Amino acid sequence: MEDAIRRRRRLRHLQERRRRAAIRRRNALFAAALASAVIGAIVGSGAGGGTSPVARPARLARGGLGPPPDTGDLAPFKGPVPVLMYHVIDDAPAGASYPELFVGPRTFDRQMEALERQGYVGVSLNQVYDAWFRDGELPGKPVVISFDDGYRGQYVYARPELRKLGWPGVLSAIAGRIGRPGAELSNAMVERLIASGWELDSHTINHVDVSKTRGAQLRDEVAGSRKMLQKRFHQPVNFFCYPSGHYDGKAVREVQDAGYLGATTTNTGLASKNEMYKLKRIRVEGSDGVSGLERKLRNAGA
Repeated sequence: MEDAIRRRRRLRHLQERRRRAAIRRRNALFAAALASAVIGAIVGSGAGGGTSPVARPARLARGGLGPPPDTGDLAPFKGPVPVLMYHVIDDAPAGASYPELFVGPRTFDRQMEALERQGYVGVSLNQVYDAWFRDGELPGKPVVISFDDGYRGQYVYARPELRKLGWPGVLSAIAGRIGRPGAELSNAMVERLIASGWELDSHTINHVDVSKTRGAQLRDEVAGSRKMLQKRFHQPVNFFCYPSGHYDGKAVREVQDAGYLGATTTNTGLASKNEMYKLKRIRVEGSDGVSGLERKLRNAGA
């Protein structure tokens, strides 16, 4: 009888030891998991947050200068590149004179995310130029996201989406409007865009038709706008954008004489290294949506 009692006591003691060991193991696993979660949250917050195991893209070089972040497929690139042309990133107000110039913020986000799913990677015009002429490298499917004029929605809506993807934008700014009282973009906003990897280029001082401008006024609008932006933002301002896409031989020569590396137009197609001062772009309009943008890229040969 006593032997049976001792065996039951030993069995209960053994079961209790096992139970305590199981609790210790469970607590250890919980602590390890908690520590891992805390470390992950710290790392994630430093890289932009989120729960995705995919690392946030590397920090972009100020002003879209230098090589693009290494996406694992950087290589020499001499071929044509799609340059998308956006204007206002915002919903068109009722009665807008040119509603197609407005692309809604959510539509813009979906377009950028669709491009990423298709393997595109955003780059700057400076990076494209370096690949074409200076032995630089680009991702396998580069795309330039350009914005004309300088509108608040480019800062408020486009900047966060491109920042999330790790892509630069290209701002062709009307130099005489930036930073003025009541302007769409303040100097501080442009500085933050540059710090976020955006390239700054010129779109004249007053958005004049350079094909109808001559002499000192043409030089001021072309060369003067570049000097104005260089002095204010300490950027090279290497590219020019023809207002409304209008240009002629004299305007092209003025752009060349001002020291620009190239100029963008509203001519439809892919930008090519053989047309540096008449770079084609793909206009993105408010009614395009994702499918319309994809169709335009296909039609351009991208």
